Amino acid sequence: MDADCLIKLTKAGLKEDICQHFQIMIPAAVEREVVEAGKAKGCPDADSIEKNIQKDLLQVTKEKPSGHIGGDQALVEISQKGRYDMVATDDAKLIRILRSAGIPFIIPGLLIYSLFRKGGIGVDVALNWLERLSPFVSNEEYSTVRLLLEERR
Repeated sequence: MDADCLIKLTKAGLKEDICQHFQIMIPAAVEREVVEAGKAKGCPDADSIEKNIQKDLLQVTKEKPSGHIGGDQALVEISQKGRYDMVATDDAKLIRILRSAGIPFIIPGLLIYSLFRKGGIGVDVALNWLERLSPFVSNEEYSTVRLLLEERR
């Protein structure tokens, strides 16, 4: 998962719920961006994410990318090794890179839909979670996921 997706789920109050249903891995570079840099900026999300890492709800990957690179580059490099199912992000630039590299990805709203489809949550819970996420995602993402969920009602 990239920093942007992780922060959005945290702000929506969904991070712990999502982490209960999916094994979420982040590269050390993402941990630095979200926790260390976040604490330096006084972001309250940083403490919450750090606690989730300490409780092993979020896991930091053991793979070390080559050199000292940023979170997005680390995600691409680690994902190319094929040990992970997909990258969770809604960063347009990163999505273009992932597509060109043939790396599967999922956007935050579709995490909710995927969990619903697997039977992990009901449609009403999924719609509630989507509403909580809506201030942090695009109107297109929100509308598409809402339509998918409402079709299943």
